[in-house]
Amino acid sequence: MVDNIVLLEDDKKYVILDEKVLNNVKYYYGLRLTDKEIPTNMYLFFKESTLNDETYLTPVIDENMKKVLLTTFTVNYLDRVYDNI
Repeated sequence: MVDNIVLLEDDKKYVILDEKVLNNVKYYYGLRLTDKEIPTNMYLFFKESTLNDETYLTPVIDENMKKVLLTTFTVNYLDRVYDNI
């Protein structure tokens, strides 16, 4: 799903920058886009859920989980940067 653009129920668009599975749950790191798909400086963590065979992304609201995800996605980013040096 990385690099895909998702549209939330509130009509906000995000491009998925990264994904990670923690405790058998998929989490995503997204960058908000404008209506014309121009990147903003607003980021959000999402949790993947399935209901009736439909997949949904919901924003992560738990502050402790946000801290875990920030650390996880930062490590992922640094790994990719240093692998390309």
